[in-house]
Amino acid sequence: MILKKNLKNPWTSLLNHTRFKTNTELCRSGIEIRKKKLQQKVEEESQKLMLDLDELSKNREKANANKLGNLDSMKTQVSSLKTSINLTVGQLNKKANFDSLERKIEVLEADIDTLSLKFVIPTFITSPHINKLIDNEGIGNIVTVDDRFIVAQTDRSITVTTGQSFAVEVSSLIKDKDCKLVATLTSSSGEKASPQVKYYEKDEYRITSTCNCEGDWKMKITVADEHVKGSPVNIKVEKLGLVRTSGKLTDYIQGAHQVSDVMAENNGCVLVTSVSKEILRFNQSGSFVGTLLAPHDIKAYRMHKMSNGNIVYSNLRNCVVMCDDKLSTICTFGKDKSKLQGGLDVDENKRILYVADGDEHCVFKFNIDKKSMLGKIGSKGSKAGKFKHPSDVAITTKGNIVVADTENDRIQIFNEDGKKAKVIIEHGEEDGKVIHPSCVTVDADDNLIISSQHKVQLFDKNGNFIRRIDRKDDGLLLPLGSAVTSYRPRRLAVAYFGSNNIKFFNY
Repeated sequence: MILKKNLKNPWTSLLNHTRFKTNTELCRSGIEIRKKKLQQKVEEESQKLMLDLDELSKNREKANANKLGNLDSMKTQVSSLKTSINLTVGQLNKKANFDSLERKIEVLEADIDTLSLKFVIPTFITSPHINKLIDNEGIGNIVTVDDRFIVAQTDRSITVTTGQSFAVEVSSLIKDKDCKLVATLTSSSGEKASPQVKYYEKDEYRITSTCNCEGDWKMKITVADEHVKGSPVNIKVEKLGLVRTSGKLTDYIQGAHQVSDVMAENNGCVLVTSVSKEILRFNQSGSFVGTLLAPHDIKAYRMHKMSNGNIVYSNLRNCVVMCDDKLSTICTFGKDKSKLQGGLDVDENKRILYVADGDEHCVFKFNIDKKSMLGKIGSKGSKAGKFKHPSDVAITTKGNIVVADTENDRIQIFNEDGKKAKVIIEHGEEDGKVIHPSCVTVDADDNLIISSQHKVQLFDKNGNFIRRIDRKDDGLLLPLGSAVTSYRPRRLAVAYFGSNNIKFFNY
């Protein structure tokens, strides 16, 4: 085996040297061809300008010749009129004839003025863009594979979970959809995967793959056996399941009640509510960072973060509050109309706030700009489209409405207008079914993450079971709110009411 490897290396080096010499000659030929094409183009454009100049000169000479001929004819007429004037002068009593001749002379003078020759001087103006373009860009560049193809900076070192699909973006400086971009994916233990390379418009490639075991992987991206810029890509694959656990909320602040919800911030931290005015902040390591104080009359229960940084939360004092990232109140919804104590979500495209209300057995809708109530979805009952104490609502990327129908032990999905309902996850203790679901979270791939009485499960957008996220020995005690805290790797924070802490899972 060692002998074969030693024999292979000289041949590989010789092959690469030959390829280099061949490509160098191709570059020389390409430069020569480019030069000749530019010379030919300049010659063609010069000929066009010459023809335009000749045509202009010919037309001007023809016009002047016509005017000169007309001028000679008018000179003859003037001479004849002069003779008539001399005769008329001799016969002063014939005034009418004299006036008539005078008018003719005036007309001829006007005509002669219009026949004055206009000389148009042609001028050649060079195009400034050609010189500027050549000064700035030249007539081309000599590039290697390393220069032509570039891995996106954010994709050169990534972290994913076992089995998670991921994509690596590669851009190209030239249009070459037929170029053979090759990707191989290998782990440090020798495991291999088969990435898929797809060419997109705008000279971009996307390489997709999954890694089915944890550890360190490398993706080599090559063209003609040469690495592109940014290759190899370093990929760290983490295991699925529980990653870390925070302490109890009462370990960090006195007076903290039981945990009720968790919300991801843009900086990687999470905010945690405990049905009080104090909202706790943890980092992704599960370490306590500090607290935010809501107004004194607030008991924050469930939360949702909007894209503009504002936070919407349900308040156990019977309203929903919108605030900024410092918890300063902006406005309220539904004050004194209902308890509005359930989970909530916002369809920012339609500007609609959805709030689950267990006491009213429905989901309320509000216009977030006008602060007005638009109506409600559902009523008390067990048929499709009806609820018994719904506890949470979430919106998919297509605007569908997913509801945790808690005491009916099921998950329902509604179309955009909330009129058509379908039960997509049924009652049951086995995996793939739910008992007393309490939270619905939708991730970036439109997967559904469902917290129910003693488990957290992953489903696709149609309610098809994918896997259980936690395990029986993780110490599960009534999971409530959850939030996706990152997508590479896919990580989920879950608020556990029974143990009064936060657990972080890779999923």
